[in-house]
Amino acid sequence: MRILVTRTDRLGDVILATPVLRELRESNPTAEIFFLCHRSWHPILQFGPEVELISYDPQVGEAELSATIRRLRFDVAYVLKDDPKVSKAIRSAKVPVRIGPYSSLRSFFLFNEGKWQRRSQCLMHEAEYNLDLVAPRRPALQVDDLPRAWVATTDSAKIRAQEYLLKKKLSSQGFIVIHPGSSGSARYVDQKKIHYLAQRLMQRGARVVISGGPGETSILETFKENAKGVVILGPGDGLELDGMAEVYRHAKVVIAHGTGPLHLAAAVETPVFAIFPPLFVLSEKRWGPLVSKRAIWIPGVACPEKFKCRGERCASYDCMELFDVETAVHEVESLSR
Repeated sequence: MRILVTRTDRLGDVILATPVLRELRESNPTAEIFFLCHRSWHPILQFGPEVELISYDPQVGEAELSATIRRLRFDVAYVLKDDPKVSKAIRSAKVPVRIGPYSSLRSFFLFNEGKWQRRSQCLMHEAEYNLDLVAPRRPALQVDDLPRAWVATTDSAKIRAQEYLLKKKLSSQGFIVIHPGSSGSARYVDQKKIHYLAQRLMQRGARVVISGGPGETSILETFKENAKGVVILGPGDGLELDGMAEVYRHAKVVIAHGTGPLHLAAAVETPVFAIFPPLFVLSEKRWGPLVSKRAIWIPGVACPEKFKCRGERCASYDCMELFDVETAVHEVESLSR
């Protein structure tokens, strides 16, 4: 049997899809499993013969994508998120069993099996919604019942991480990572407060690493100026995504907004301090990190919006200013013990 799984969006979404790969591998030991996702995420998905990766290029048209899928002769396709181009390509490739979330009239035309899902209702975690397409499940009642992500890097990534740790003199002592950005996928705590958080952690004896990806260089620069003594882990360090994952694996705690690097840290089983806005669709229940040792900060307000912050028109704006650095320091120190 040949099985295709697709998830073609952001890093965090792809990491939260990996429990499906593990479930399918365990339940279909002789199957050939393929995962279609953006090539940027391939370095942390080095599963060897367990799962073969297919690069998704948003610039490739539906016809070319369909031809690729048809050539590989899949028996089953699991479309974890209904990306219209991908779903149409799978249908036109005549994959016999097409399973996906029924969430619109179009999805009933594209898939011949699936589940009715309204993920914006946040009844389950995103990883559980993905798994629900493979085998029906009830929502987890506690953190330890949530599925766990499955990421894998290479020996090369481990060597690059070790060289970075040695160069920055981080290998012989614990350190804390702060990833202050979110690539626009979540609301931020004001950078001045994160600068102060880094300062307070260093004052209490911690080594602090500030990580950032492509497009976040300007954020990293502000820490050089406003939190002197931090170690920078950025695009210029040559670690790439898989090397960053291995650095996270060695950290005592990773502090991040509810975005891809948070889920990457959780996937390598590092304790995390996660920052979430109060918007319903961005809730911890749906997007929380898949790791047991974690702390979550959410503003203590009743947000009147479900999908998008209304800004200054909201009586609680800006609720992210409620972030208390001293409370965060206490939580992070508890996690690091």
